[in-house]
Amino acid sequence: MGVSPTGFAIAELSEVIRRCNPNLHAMHSILWKVEGAIEPSWIRWMETCFEPFLLPHLQQVLEFSARQSAKEIILLDVALGKSLAGSLCDRSIKAGQFLLQQKTPRGERIIMRLQDAIDNGIAFGHFTTLYGVRCGTFSIPVRTAILSYLLQELMLGAPKEEAPVRLKLLEATVESVNEFLRGPSSGSSESMCFHG
Repeated sequence: MGVSPTGFAIAELSEVIRRCNPNLHAMHSILWKVEGAIEPSWIRWMETCFEPFLLPHLQQVLEFSARQSAKEIILLDVALGKSLAGSLCDRSIKAGQFLLQQKTPRGERIIMRLQDAIDNGIAFGHFTTLYGVRCGTFSIPVRTAILSYLLQELMLGAPKEEAPVRLKLLEATVESVNEFLRGPSSGSSESMCFHG
């Protein structure tokens, strides 16, 4: 019996999470927590937080990470701190601190520069920034990194929900991620796949 494309994608995303956030199981929610019915709660968070702030931020961090541009990543981290509302900003920084405590991949200089900037009060250390840099360290494709981030939000924000419910919500977000990545900055108009 073969594995469905969606099953393969989830396995791939889970492997990315294992590499880039190996202690996920010890975390609480990152920025999204289910409030009320899960689907409207997820859609509301996607529309008010992820799509306007986190999605473009994560894409830019991944691009600058590939270029080893720590200064630009630090500036993006500061800008995200100014964009997120108080409690969201606090939760993002707290989750980022947890990620910083995990073992840094050998030779990763951007994380070290970010740590210095955080220690000196220059940067905040948002989870999304640090996760993007860690994905960049492992050369994770942009779409895969973004979807693995969303899978973590679903796993931690709605831990009591069954996996098929979280999968359905993740699948519902794929088109908005694809549409964003097909935008003017990526220059691509071809159809995007779930896991690529």
